[in-house]
Amino acid sequence: MSPLISGLASVASMIFNAASSGAGKASARRGGEAAAPEPSAVVTLSPEAQTLAGMAGQGMLATQTSPSSAVTAAGRSASQASPALPGGRAAGAVSKDDFQALLTRFGATEDQKQQLTAGFDADKDGVITHDEFVKGLARTKGSQAENDPFSQAVLQVMDRAGNADGTVAKDEFAALSSAFALAGRRVHTG
Repeated sequence: MSPLISGLASVASMIFNAASSGAGKASARRGGEAAAPEPSAVVTLSPEAQTLAGMAGQGMLATQTSPSSAVTAAGRSASQASPALPGGRAAGAVSKDDFQALLTRFGATEDQKQQLTAGFDADKDGVITHDEFVKGLARTKGSQAENDPFSQAVLQVMDRAGNADGTVAKDEFAALSSAFALAGRRVHTG
């Protein structure tokens, strides 16, 4: 057999194998419901989301009213205390149960819900305040976040709720922030 024919046979074999494995995957996807996207092992922030995490480090929470709307920032400086409501609860605070329900809506696993609740609730009082939440979000910024289990759990939940491509975009970052802000408002206005 000539080298040219042998080479063509190898290329044809590779194309056939690639087409066969792709067809199997496509038919498997069509046969059942689409599985929820799984997050990457290491999730990073897009440059825009890095900026939002930096704003969190300054006590600002990035929010948006809908996925197509602009991201805005609202919040207090990190040195200001949250105003107290009747009963001693801080405005914008979310109970442990409400926070875990929020995480469930974002597709968090039971382990992630426990890890994130414990990580955000810095004073372990069963309530996640605005300040605790933004400080937790600020931990996701920078290269150290790649090796921080808490930061990775936060980023994986954000990414899973979005497109699960291994990078948290600004809209994915703002979606969790917006949900937290809304949950905090419901507690003291409802």
